[in-house]
Amino acid sequence: MERLRPGWFLEGLFDAEYQQYRLLAYLRNVQRAFLAQRLYPPLSDMIASHAELVRLAEEVHQTPADSSPQIATLEEIITFSLPLLENAIEEGKTLYETIAKALSVHVVGVVPLYRDEGYLFLRRGTESIVRVYAYELRSLYDADSQVAIRLSYLRDYPFSFFALGFLRVRERLLKEFPHLPVPYTLAVESPWVLPLEETLLPIIQRSLPLWTKETPPAALG
Repeated sequence: MERLRPGWFLEGLFDAEYQQYRLLAYLRNVQRAFLAQRLYPPLSDMIASHAELVRLAEEVHQTPADSSPQIATLEEIITFSLPLLENAIEEGKTLYETIAKALSVHVVGVVPLYRDEGYLFLRRGTESIVRVYAYELRSLYDADSQVAIRLSYLRDYPFSFFALGFLRVRERLLKEFPHLPVPYTLAVESPWVLPLEETLLPIIQRSLPLWTKETPPAALG
């Protein structure tokens, strides 16, 4: 679907009615994406656009009302857009929280002291495969103490509770990738088969720093 780019309200005609129509069409597509459990990039785009419009609203508020027709048009676009974006963002956040809370997260194998690098196993629904990712966390030295999160796909392994469970998958993984002798390994299971790139992986990436600090329970099998 079309992205909601920074300054989207300046594209095409700088006309309030035209830009309102464009936003409504975009939000209809967002609604369809959310119904299909596709969260990204719509949710992050809308959050960024909302912040941009809030900043512009503050600037417009400090500008004399009769300064120019362009300012009046911009104010009309902002007034129309902000509540619509807020409602759509809340819907997206509710879907995000529902999916995040439904994820089952477990530690596989031993728990090492060093947890900034390791592996993540991902299984959706009753799939008979486990997707294996390598993760890496790096602290960014800034005022917000943010963390850079890198998640790299390695390969799939067959999965069966009776034959090749999470522990066996980990054993095979360590033989194939021996550079981390005692890696922190997490198994994440989703009860639903959700989109990977558009939903599950973004949620997992945002949750990884917490999971490496607060040790989840051990996995069964």
